[in-house]
Amino acid sequence: MSFEIDTRVLKNAVQLTSNAVSRKTANPILKGIKLAVEDDELHIYATDLQTGFHKWLKVKDSDENFSTVVEQTIFLEILSNLTSDTITITLDGVLKISGGNSVFRLPTMDPDEFPSLAFEVTGNSILLDRTIITNMIDKVVFCALKDSSSLSRNLNAVYWDFRQGGFLNLVATDSYRLALSESKLEDDNILSPFLLSLKSMDELKTILSAAKTEKIRVVQSGSQILFDFEEDNNQLIYNVIDAEFPNYLSIIPESFITKIKAKTSEFLAIMKRMSITAGSEEYTLLNIEDGRIQFYASSPDVGEAKEEIDVEQEGKNIEIAYSPRYFREALERIETVEFEFDISDEEKPTILKPLEDNSYMFIIMPKRKS
Repeated sequence: MSFEIDTRVLKNAVQLTSNAVSRKTANPILKGIKLAVEDDELHIYATDLQTGFHKWLKVKDSDENFSTVVEQTIFLEILSNLTSDTITITLDGVLKISGGNSVFRLPTMDPDEFPSLAFEVTGNSILLDRTIITNMIDKVVFCALKDSSSLSRNLNAVYWDFRQGGFLNLVATDSYRLALSESKLEDDNILSPFLLSLKSMDELKTILSAAKTEKIRVVQSGSQILFDFEEDNNQLIYNVIDAEFPNYLSIIPESFITKIKAKTSEFLAIMKRMSITAGSEEYTLLNIEDGRIQFYASSPDVGEAKEEIDVEQEGKNIEIAYSPRYFREALERIETVEFEFDISDEEKPTILKPLEDNSYMFIIMPKRKS
């Protein structure tokens, strides 16, 4: 039972499984990937029970169908360090990898113990543009809560909200800030809203970055979502998170007391400098008065920093404090030369958004002034 395959192609495929393989588990089978040869195709499977990965590749000189499971990390490390263009893989008690003058023999696990993954799902479907969805994910995923405990799993996720009229909103929040990205879809079909875990989103980002498929088919079937990358022979299937996402529309302020327009790069550079002296308190005070902003940050260990710039101001003067890191991370994702931030109150949400572009926005909570 053997076959021949291009080393680089196999390595790239195995690399894509990295976020789908379970790292923290007592079950060794979940640290492995399943290799199944069927009719001159190698099918690669991985799962952490939340995400399912499936990709298939053409192979040469396959003499018999077979399947096995090998530990993903070691297998990938071997493939990454082989110098031969092609390798021969043989299953005979162990998995033998031969390439050039190198020969490796790896222990295997029982493929019957590998979780069953069903990718032939049916249900409502929609086509998403790869470039658009990649950009939308990049705009919001940083705002998701990093804590993956059971109590916060609804925030350790990205919310996919398909809305009437053919719109998709992607939303993420850690309860202190929120990111929203909106796109008008070419497909008028809509799916029910769903939540995907941050780990699932990381895997999706990895596949998107390597994909050639321009139109990705998304199928919703009960509590599962299938992403089908047809031109890449690649499929991802996710279990959605069974939890309620906050009513994000109610968080968006409708009226403002102060509106500011400023140069994005200039404001970003200042917030980076303020971060240095803000220390662990993450506190920067903005005194906004008559078209001028005075910045102030200090911490016992680092000292203090002051800076000021001219801006376009509409509305009342105000003194307000923010986390410079939250402000900076939002500005880093604004692509326009100028941006605006709209203040509803010194203790209520502030909106940051690109100038004359309503396709995405960021909301941050001011900090209590000390």
